[in-house]
This record gives sequence, C-alpha cells and structure tokens, in this order.
Amino acid sequence: MREKRTFISLVCETIMNSINCDGEGGWTRVGYLNMTQSGATCLNGLIQKNYTNIDHPLCVCGQLRGYQFYGTQAFKRIGGSGYNSNSLEDFTVDGVSITHGSNPRKHIWAYVGSYSEDSTDNCACPCNTGYSGGLDLNATFIGSHYYCESGLNPGQPFSAVLYATDPLWDGQQCDDQESTCCPANSKMPWFYRSLDTQTTDDIELRLCDGRKEPSDIGDSPLDIIELYIK
Repeated sequence: MREKRTFISLVCETIMNSINCDGEGGWTRVGYLNMTQSGATCLNGLIQKNYTNIDHPLCVCGQLRGYQFYGTQAFKRIGGSGYNSNSLEDFTVDGVSITHGSNPRKHIWAYVGSYSEDSTDNCACPCNTGYSGGLDLNATFIGSHYYCESGLNPGQPFSAVLYATDPLWDGQQCDDQESTCCPANSKMPWFYRSLDTQTTDDIELRLCDGRKEPSDIGDSPLDIIELYIK
C-alpha cells in the first residue's frame, strides 16, 4: 500500500460527552483539523492544495471528510501473500486507513473512495448494489468497519478534476448503486469502534493511494479530521 506519511503534533482535549461516539463521557480528542474555518492552514508536514472549485484549501497527506480527485479505486488486493491473503499489508486502499499496533497493524476503520456511484466492478465500493468486483470484505479483517463513497455522479464524465459538489463519507448524495453504502441508521461521517481488548497501542491514521507506484491518477484530499480515544 503506497502511503503518504507525515508526523504531526496533536493536542489532547478531554471531551466529557460525545453523542457521535457512544453517547457517554470520558472521550479525549487526539486529532483535529477543520480547513473550512476562516484562516485555517494545514499542520506542519501536510501538503496544502488549493482548487478553483472549492473555497478552502485541502490537506493531502481521519469525524473525516474528503473529496474525490480524478479516479479512485476503492479496495484491492496486491501481490504479497497472494490474492486470498487476509493481511492488512496485502490490501490497497484509496482513502484513509485507521489502525493500531504494528507488526502487524490491526484494522480499526477505513474511509474509502471509489470510481463512480454507479460502478460495480473491482474499482467500485463493495457495498454498492450489484457489486461484482470479487472482494468479500465480510471474509476479511475489514468486515463492515469501513465507509465507501464516490464523488462522481452516475453518468458524469470522468476527468482530472476535484469533484467538490459531493463530499465523501458524509452519507449524502448516495445515488444509484451507491445508496446501499449510506444506510439510514449510519453514523456517517462518524465511526465508532470498540476494540476487543484493552491496548496501549498507538493509533495510526494513514492517507493511502491504492496504486503501487506514485501517480496523479487519483487522490482523496481531506478537509476535516477529528479523532477521539477513550
């Protein structure tokens, strides 16, 4: 998995109650970035980009909100231990991977961008109606712990632009085959995951490109990152 990695300093803030998590107290915010606020700039180590069709800069580098630039390819398995491997390191993701631990990393959640809302092939969201890409996430470590959307509307021409009118992972504008990726009972864009055991592992958030080699074919720039632990 090709990843754009940077090390940034984050300020911890205790939040007494978070209705978007489990509705109980004791949560600590360990990551926060909101590029929609006036005067906001990217944290040191992140790359700031400006686009002509959106009125605030975006960070390219997890509530999470992002956008589709050009073509994104959702999930794919790569060579590694083979197509049937169930190792996190043998998967590619176009979007954001949130994990804990190392050697191996352990999956918490993924925010994933796909090619188009009406696609059903191996570049589509596996939650899309009629998905035929051959990847059964329920048989992997990922399970249902992910969100997947596309910013490219059904029938919309595909080109090297930022699809700014349909932000990713907000549960809105999920049309055509993608409607099943945004169920009414979803917390989108928020996720909540209770780990099986207590841990002192570091939490790692990686912005990943599904291609093995660097390219300008697709990206998932972010403008909102908010991460809590308890």
